[in-house]
Amino acid sequence: MQTEVVISFSDIADLATTPFSGDDVVRGVECSASDGDGPGRVLVEVDGKRDVLAFYGAAPRGAPADPVVFLRGDAVEKRDGTVVANEWYVAATAYDVQALAEQLSANFRRPYVHLARPGILGSSGRHLDRRRPREVALVDAALSRLKAHFGWRRLNLVGQSGGGHLVAALIARRDDIGCAVITSGNTAVAQRNRENGWTADITGHSDFLDPIDHVTDVARHPPQQIIVLTDPQDQRVSASVQTAYVEALRRAGVAVDHRLLPASGKLRHDLQLPGILAAFTWLANHGA
Repeated sequence: MQTEVVISFSDIADLATTPFSGDDVVRGVECSASDGDGPGRVLVEVDGKRDVLAFYGAAPRGAPADPVVFLRGDAVEKRDGTVVANEWYVAATAYDVQALAEQLSANFRRPYVHLARPGILGSSGRHLDRRRPREVALVDAALSRLKAHFGWRRLNLVGQSGGGHLVAALIARRDDIGCAVITSGNTAVAQRNRENGWTADITGHSDFLDPIDHVTDVARHPPQQIIVLTDPQDQRVSASVQTAYVEALRRAGVAVDHRLLPASGKLRHDLQLPGILAAFTWLANHGA
């Protein structure tokens, strides 16, 4: 009799120590017929098509139940006219992603999950379809399945850059968010395109979901806390793009804690660690 495979956190000893494929992130990863739920894997279906999203994390025994869930930024860029994987991506391994997740979970004594976006870090799908409605729907569905499986009550979301776009899109859809942290987020996509003279981003798609257009949906069921972290000198996603979203939320009656911080990296764009720390700190201070 075949044993049923169920969703669970991965055993770090089973994870690869070889870097993720830069070619796969550009061309996409198909979901095979045999792929499904399992350790670090959650099956979701959107528009009649299946995908499996990878997740990395841990939950200390006896810790508060509700997790911090992290969504990383984009993994591709344009170099000499060609779309290629970012340097950070081709250096990353599944082992390293899981190791960091376990470190954060153990140190803050709370469940922590790095949910891999479609097409990257072990998830099937096409990363070049980022910011389109299906990416949002896939991540939304994966969160719902993980929440039901692990018995979580509320979700606390952190998203860096393109992951921040997802967090902004998700809080317009979901009514179960405690703290939402957006760092260096592409949360006013059309405005960013205009600022750069683009009709579409490097993927060529123009049918993006733009979070700034959905702030009234956020106002109907706002998270308990929204924190936005911005470097005023961000050279990847301008501070004006990030601030436009904050101001739109406030006009809709949604409170936002907007913090200006120096980001790391040559483009002054990386605020993911301060974002994760902000979520854990908020939870600790609010007994959540």
